[in-house]
Amino acid sequence: MRKILLLSLLLISASLQAEDFKILFLNTDNIKIGKTIHVAGDVFSDSEKIHWKDGKQAMKVISLETKRQYVLVSEDFKQRRIKSAKEYILKNNRLSTRGSGQLSRIAARFGDRVYCFNPTLITIDYKLDDGEFFFLLIGERAVPLEMDGSQVILDERIWGGGDCSPIQADFFIQYADGKNELIRSGVLIIPLLSSVQIKR
Repeated sequence: MRKILLLSLLLISASLQAEDFKILFLNTDNIKIGKTIHVAGDVFSDSEKIHWKDGKQAMKVISLETKRQYVLVSEDFKQRRIKSAKEYILKNNRLSTRGSGQLSRIAARFGDRVYCFNPTLITIDYKLDDGEFFFLLIGERAVPLEMDGSQVILDERIWGGGDCSPIQADFFIQYADGKNELIRSGVLIIPLLSSVQIKR
């Protein structure tokens, strides 16, 4: 009985441990998280409150534990009443999916609006079979999307060398037999220009 109790306490303790994030990009010179002013390259705890300067401030972070990347945007936090990175991850994890056949959940995870640093990785937790890939249809131009594990990569290829302004796109999967399936239509992709960048 004591062993079971001890194991339960250890599991609860592990679940409550803070996750650390490293700031990869900022579109401003600095940002206040908790009681500290941070710049690109700094590490912060997921439980600390993020004090956004304005509705346009944004940063791209990477979890030092899972190596997953996230784009955190002031406007998104305000609309969803989120204060910390931990709250953001918890809300997104509720939309998580595992394995094939759950494209509706991927649609929810991808969202109607995507904020994009260059590049941006969005975790969708979907295993592609051989010959399958995701792509964006922008007007009549199809842009295949690369994957990094369970994350889909959005980069400058979306704009095809043109002006990096907000665009609307439809998000598809193409199966090995060549058939396409629409996952989400009318996704607004908003580029975020970064004033500070660090080497990984």
